[in-house]
Order: sequence, then C-alpha cells, then structure tokens
Amino acid sequence: MRGFTSFVLAALSVLSATGAYAQGHLGRRALLDVCANVDVDLNVLGIVFGKIDVCLCLSAIPTFLETNVVAIAAVDLLGIADVTAALTALINAAPDHKTCHYPDHALPQCIPGSPCGFSCSDGFVPSLPQDPTQCVCPAGKKVCNGVCTSAPCPSGLSSRKRDVQQMQYWAQCPRELRACGVYGGAARAWECVDTESDLESCGGCAIPLFDKAPSGVDCTALHGVSDVACMSGHCVVKRCMPGFEPSVDGSVCLSESSQGHGIAEAVEYAVEHLPFWKH
Repeated sequence: MRGFTSFVLAALSVLSATGAYAQGHLGRRALLDVCANVDVDLNVLGIVFGKIDVCLCLSAIPTFLETNVVAIAAVDLLGIADVTAALTALINAAPDHKTCHYPDHALPQCIPGSPCGFSCSDGFVPSLPQDPTQCVCPAGKKVCNGVCTSAPCPSGLSSRKRDVQQMQYWAQCPRELRACGVYGGAARAWECVDTESDLESCGGCAIPLFDKAPSGVDCTALHGVSDVACMSGHCVVKRCMPGFEPSVDGSVCLSESSQGHGIAEAVEYAVEHLPFWKH
C-alpha cells in the first residue's frame, strides 16, 4: 500500500470503519487506560483519510493501526508516530473519554456507551452483573495460582524453582534481547524484544513476563509527541505536535504556553494516561 498517489488518497477519503478496540486485544491487560467513543474523520497533518467510528483505548492504538483500513492508509503515507499522535488526541478530546481502572482478572471491552466495560477471565465472574466493578470467584470454588477453579490446587512452586524456570525463559533470547509478553498472545506467549530501541517497550517490556521484570514505556503514547525514538532504553523526542516543544532533555513534549510547569504536567499525564501493565 506504500507509494499512494493523490488519486488514491482522494479515494481513501470515503473509507469508513466501525468496531471496538480495547485491551481485550492484548495478551495481558492494563490496570489503567483511557478509552472513548471516537466518531470523526481521521485527519492527520491536514489530510483526511476517512471516517472512523470506534470505541478505542490508548493501549489499543498499536492494534488499531494494524487492523483498521483507514488507519493503515494513514500509516503507509505518514508513518506510525504521526497517526498515533492524531488518534491519541482524538481519544483525549472525545466528550465521553474516561480514565478506566480495571480489577484483577478483567478483560476490558470498550463498547459504545461503555468505554470502560469489561468481562472476567480465569474462571472469575463479574460483580455486579449489570454494572460490574469487580471480578469475583463464585462460592464453591477457590483461587488456585490465579485461577478460580473447583479442581484440587497443587502445592505452589518454591521461589528457587520459580527462579530457575524464569531463567529458562530468559535463556531463549540472545543476550542483548529480553523475553516479553505478546500482544494478543496466550498468557504464556512471549517474544524476544530489544528494549534498548523498541518504541513500544522502551527500557523494559510493555507486557513483562515476571514479577520483578522492569516495565517499559510506550514512547508513541507520550503526550504531544509527533516523532519519537527509543535510544538506550529511553524515549527521545525528535518532533512534537503543534503547540508543543521538546523538553530540555528531549524525553517529553511540553506545552509552549506553560513551560514553567511543563515537566509536572508531563509527569501527571503519564500517570493518568499511559498503560501500566500488570505483571
């Protein structure tokens, strides 16, 4: 799809797509996310690529960029960073956007009218059924190794044995790479990632496999960022959206109108909007 002509771009402006994109697309969920119903034209740098009508979460933008025809067209022409920045702005500007807090064992389901909706996994059930706030293990069952089950629960592994098993996982990757969980994969699915340069797992895994593994940063989700790289495990801003400029250390984009407290705003935004992965 690369190498669009102006004619093809004009044709793409009539494209539309509907659907729901939430953390249910991911192998493991985010405890905190921002979701909204987005029903607008996708306008990136003044180019209208088509209509999008979806319930979309910040953490699901990478999946959306790979599966939505309008987003794919925009990425092919302008690149991931600019399209990600545009979608992030649309979510944050949507009238019904919400900061979603998910309970343990939740499978987020962003649907029209309920951006923070979720179902439950691992044998747990929603409570309350109509407007759930928790996932609970029903009476008559018990929680065994994180799963609600009626089956007998075997003795837990010793910490030393767990450490050995974890090292076996790590040994599958070359020394310069880290074993990380996989978006959309099974609970134990993993892949080798260079966390020193990966945009979505910068400085650590976006989906850590182990309890003590460092969590990475999704550089593309930084507020106001238009073009960014991951270098030596740190996000390095190359270009900001209009109205923003890179911080002195180049790690974030700061509002031009509030440079005096821009760093505090950036930190607050990261706490409220960036996915924090349960591991």
